[in-house]
Amino acid sequence: MRRSKYIAVAERLSKRIRSGDYHIHGIPAERDIAVDVGVSHMTARKALRKLLSDGLIYRLPNGRLDIRANGQSARTVQSQIALLAPAFESGETNDWNIALSHLAGKFNFSTRLVYYMHPDDPIIKNTVDSFDCTFMLPPDPDESLVSELRKTGNPFFIINSDWTRLGIPSIMLFPPVFIRKILDHLASLGHRRIDCLNVQPGLTVIPDRIEQWKIWTGEHGFKGKLFNKPVRSFTDPLPAAYSIVDRMIRDGKFNSRALFCTTSPTALGAMSAMMDHGILPGKDVAVCTSDSGGSCEYFKPSLTSMEALDAIPYLELCLKWIQDGGRRWKGSLLIQPENINIVVRQSTVPDIDRKTTPERMLWKEEV
Repeated sequence: MRRSKYIAVAERLSKRIRSGDYHIHGIPAERDIAVDVGVSHMTARKALRKLLSDGLIYRLPNGRLDIRANGQSARTVQSQIALLAPAFESGETNDWNIALSHLAGKFNFSTRLVYYMHPDDPIIKNTVDSFDCTFMLPPDPDESLVSELRKTGNPFFIINSDWTRLGIPSIMLFPPVFIRKILDHLASLGHRRIDCLNVQPGLTVIPDRIEQWKIWTGEHGFKGKLFNKPVRSFTDPLPAAYSIVDRMIRDGKFNSRALFCTTSPTALGAMSAMMDHGILPGKDVAVCTSDSGGSCEYFKPSLTSMEALDAIPYLELCLKWIQDGGRRWKGSLLIQPENINIVVRQSTVPDIDRKTTPERMLWKEEV
């Protein structure tokens, strides 16, 4: 027996709801749904009635439909968690999205990646207001924004930045203080001048990394020049780093022998420019970065960096708190590792692969 068309439409809409498709802009009007899925108004109406009876949606006093949260129904509705990130390609965003996806089954939620276009984008507040919980790769911290987000009453966490001074729980996988280990490594190789290159916009973590470099070089009596040319927000830093180093080489102004880069894209752009001019990273210039950047192992040469940490244990702390009711946050607002090691690779020790087997050769694909 052929299944009723409205049942198929209801199932399609149900999947969208469970995937968070309607959490920001709400359930469309009946006529809009009809046009969207290519059915009659009556079929769309019957599909919505089924969702009402199934407990996935409910009708507001003004007649509009809204998604029913777990606390409003005896039926269990899968929680919706958003990862809110700036709208440009980023390995950082990808890593956090994958980590959240791995936890979705364990904690019974679906995750949705939401992009914002600028720091005052209304979608930031709309996302925090609409989802059960939001993990945010944030713009610059702004007290008025925090105030607006708090008014939503929904939990949100900052990732890879520190908003604890504003009272917001923050996950920092790579606390800037551990940059000292990278600089100690360069010093152990005999370098007494360590330059710093940055092209990333001035989010809180970037100035903190630069400040750690300044403090360390000052304490050790080392010399070092800061090349700080931040790109505009939502601009790819890699070609900017390439352009800066390329121009300095062409102008005869590049004389670095040890270069600390604030991010892995910055380091990749710098190394690419060097190699195009016959300068060999690792042999002629020691290059390293203060974050892990999952692809550091696969650069040529491979890039010395902080150890890549698994974000899952830190996300689990937050998700367990939400699962237990999400009352007042207990413990430190700053969620971070107690220690991070560095991974020495070819960009500072060219023959390192002869001494130890590199990570890329140990990894085995799961079948």
